[in-house]
Order: sequence, then structure tokens, then C-alpha cells
Amino acid sequence: MWSEGLRTSLNRELMLGLFEMEVCFAVYPPGGFYDRHLDSFAGARNRVVSLVAYLNEDWDEACGGALAVWPEGADEEAPPAARIIPEGGGVMLMLSEAIPHSVEVTHEKRLGMAGWWRVNQSGMDRIDPLS
Repeated sequence: MWSEGLRTSLNRELMLGLFEMEVCFAVYPPGGFYDRHLDSFAGARNRVVSLVAYLNEDWDEACGGALAVWPEGADEEAPPAARIIPEGGGVMLMLSEAIPHSVEVTHEKRLGMAGWWRVNQSGMDRIDPLS
């Protein structure tokens, strides 16, 4: 699986200690959106790197549903630094605790996969993942 190769590369090059991934299939109906947010609370380490893969074919800007991205620490009133059009086959990676983002209103049914790599948080009194 290509995502496993990517996880291995991220660990080797950036020493992130990514351990496992949780994934959901995301469907936004026309009119759907997701307000600005982070994928993990600072210091929680439950999600370290976020991955979004876009599944719609023949998507263009008129379809809406762009991923708006702000730099770490950007003011709530600041305009996004980038808007990514969810073109089929496209992939977006970001740090889960640091990069605020939102999904703009979509005008067509928008399909994607959202995934989050976690680190192993096993310790003396806790086994991760939970069985």
C-alpha cells in the first residue's frame, strides 16, 4: 500500500515515529462544509500527520469544496494562505496539531478519504493500541 511507504519515508526522513493510521471515508453532500479546525489538540499526540485523498473525477473550482489552509498560529480573521481544489487523485498532507484548515461549501457531492497517523503511546501502565 502506498500509504505505508509514505509512513516509512516520513519516519526515516523526519523521525516522527508514526505508528498506525485511522481513516474515514468523507462524503460532503451539496451544501456541506467543515469549519476551520485542527485535527488534534496541541500535545495530545493522538494524531500527528493528517492525510486527505480526493476521489472525485472531473472536479473543478466551480464545484466548490476547496480545502482552505492557514499557517500555524494564524489569526482567526486572517485569509487562508492556500486553497486546494479537491481534484481526483490529489493528496494533501499536514501536521495535525499545527495546521488550521476548513472545507469550503461544496456545490457537488464531494468524496474523499481522511486519515491521521498516530504515534505509539504505550507506557508502563498503558498499552497502545487498545485491544
